[in-house]
Amino acid sequence: MDALNLIYYSPTGTTQTIVREIGHGLGLSPIVEYNISSTKTDSENELGNKGLTVIGIPTYSGRLPVDAVERLKKFHANNAPAVIVAAYGNRAFEDALLELKEIVSNCGFNVIAAASFIGEHSYSTVDKPLSQGRPDKLDLIQCADFARRVHSKIMGLKGKNEVSELEVPGNYPYKERKQLDEAISPETDFVKCNKCGICVDACPTDAITINDEVITNKELCTWCCACIKSCPMDARFFDNPTINATKERLYSLCADRKEPEFFL
Repeated sequence: MDALNLIYYSPTGTTQTIVREIGHGLGLSPIVEYNISSTKTDSENELGNKGLTVIGIPTYSGRLPVDAVERLKKFHANNAPAVIVAAYGNRAFEDALLELKEIVSNCGFNVIAAASFIGEHSYSTVDKPLSQGRPDKLDLIQCADFARRVHSKIMGLKGKNEVSELEVPGNYPYKERKQLDEAISPETDFVKCNKCGICVDACPTDAITINDEVITNKELCTWCCACIKSCPMDARFFDNPTINATKERLYSLCADRKEPEFFL
């Protein structure tokens, strides 16, 4: 391997941290990063057949985010090896890893390894912590361990044609995507808000604009909570019966720590 590509969709930064740590552990250079968390990254990308690519996407209710899928489909390879990673908030990744494998394979990559890692849940708050602070130090150690295993597998291969079909968990047909209520989106505390625009830049779907006040296009909002996590004034928040009930359910069902899983 003569180069390393890192591709990730990471509105809140957790998937980015995981992918970068795996990339660092692989010890390959040069490293080219493709952050597809913004609509500004909707260009076609030809990666050919050289180097290794690590691709990380978060899990939304057991599936991949639609916007991430559409942006990922703009990458094209010619049987180049790839490692795929699904990040989830300590509940379950369900069909996301299998879905990611199918999409990446259709883009022309040869998936040689896969993993699931845990990141802080988008709905996590101080009073209802959901995998708070993850990936943590133990997770980063696991990232390094996974990278070593991937490197060992690559070194043991004589050629790309030697790689057998990688099996990952998941079910066909994929579970139905959760339909978001378009009447719900994060709100703004206008007393705290100073209109700095950080939430606008953080939103992966361009759902937020600032004129005289902060306006959220509810049809574009994916409930990723990037605006909430990134606001330095704590002016963005979710206070809705549906979201609050979901937080309570997750808090009661997902308290036990889940660990990363590797598939090589």
